[in-house]
Amino acid sequence: MGKISAGAAKICITPPSEMMPAYFHGKMIFEGIYEDIYLRALVFDNGDRRMAFLSYESGDMARMEELRSAVKRECGLDPENVCFSAVHNHEAPTFANTHKGVKNIPEKLDWVMRYGDFIIRQTVLCVNEAISRMKPARYCVSTGKSFINANRDQLFENGLWGQGRDFEGPSDKELAVLRFTGYDGKIIGALVNYAVHGTACYQGMDEKQEKYLIAGDLPGMISNYLEERYRDDGAVFLWTSGAAANQNPIFFSSYQKYEHDKSHSLQYSVGYGVWTLCRHLAETQAVDVIKVLERMGEGKEKLHAAIVDRKIILPGQVIRYPDDGETAVMARADTPFSGTIEDGEPVELELKLLTLDDYAFLGLNGELDCGTGLRLKEKSPLKNTFIITHTGERAGYLPDKQGYDNHTQEFYASNVKDGCTEEYLIPAVMEMFTDRFEDDE
Repeated sequence: MGKISAGAAKICITPPSEMMPAYFHGKMIFEGIYEDIYLRALVFDNGDRRMAFLSYESGDMARMEELRSAVKRECGLDPENVCFSAVHNHEAPTFANTHKGVKNIPEKLDWVMRYGDFIIRQTVLCVNEAISRMKPARYCVSTGKSFINANRDQLFENGLWGQGRDFEGPSDKELAVLRFTGYDGKIIGALVNYAVHGTACYQGMDEKQEKYLIAGDLPGMISNYLEERYRDDGAVFLWTSGAAANQNPIFFSSYQKYEHDKSHSLQYSVGYGVWTLCRHLAETQAVDVIKVLERMGEGKEKLHAAIVDRKIILPGQVIRYPDDGETAVMARADTPFSGTIEDGEPVELELKLLTLDDYAFLGLNGELDCGTGLRLKEKSPLKNTFIITHTGERAGYLPDKQGYDNHTQEFYASNVKDGCTEEYLIPAVMEMFTDRFEDDE
């Protein structure tokens, strides 16, 4: 175990002008750009192994085998030592070629594949730039609180659950920061981790409300603000999403109108003002990050790192409906659940445990429910355990049993049967910790 070196870089992943308009994984088509979106890389070495965090301002990760091969071939990084992650930005075009909203639409799939090729090229450039900037460094980890999220599973007057806000529901306010600084005290790069959806300006449009716009949403605006604040350092800030399946920003693009007959509908739209609300929330969390940074000490010059990978298989489900058998994605809080649950293809969950001394970072390729995430943290043998989601090919929503039984949004969009993720996931993670500690013996 030698001394640490680290480097960081960012690169634009906004589609080039010749690729516009751009496709979302859903029905949106982006015809304009509110602000650019980025890929960020933080590469560090402890003398024994070279590791990296990559954060994409995209909705989902995809084409993982190609990305892993590219960073190994072109950058000399062992893919085992790389944690890829998407911030789950809903104002970004998709490169997820296997997404059900993409794969069966030829014209859309063709565009998505070309954009994915662009993403792979930009990944190589960004990682190599970060490597070229590596220099002796110290590292430090600390946590704080941020209050920009809320549980989104709301029980409405009609007795049904849907997307809204439940300020009393389970919600993780922990804000974690991993920071690398040079010996001159300047920040090289930092990783921020927090549980919230990148949907503060979902379906944001231009001033005339005619065209959907590309933007970094909440995660991108947080990173941009911090990079501007620490511009003299040349710092790069990678934002990552925690267990945020049922965690939305406290401000949104549209709100419920409640009728006296106990019905409700999304009738109150913020319009172009959604961008201002998002920026306010982003600045709020950025200041929370700055408070954490200012409490940090100098940091350590050496670190012990270990990595454990594991795959688990979860039983799958498909929901069929009486009309035409199509699968719903959004929870229908205006009508009771009317579908039939059938066995589906098994869901593969990829887990990556990275420990830096007594700090643990757990990556997984699904949208983990916050309640499960909190219970996993409680059972972890390391006090400081942080969860990073969207780290591989999309496994979809991973609701807990309560969310599943309540037919929340996460139930409707889940491919996992009976809300059983927790009973498979937590024992597997505990075994991963056991493997990690046995390696030290």
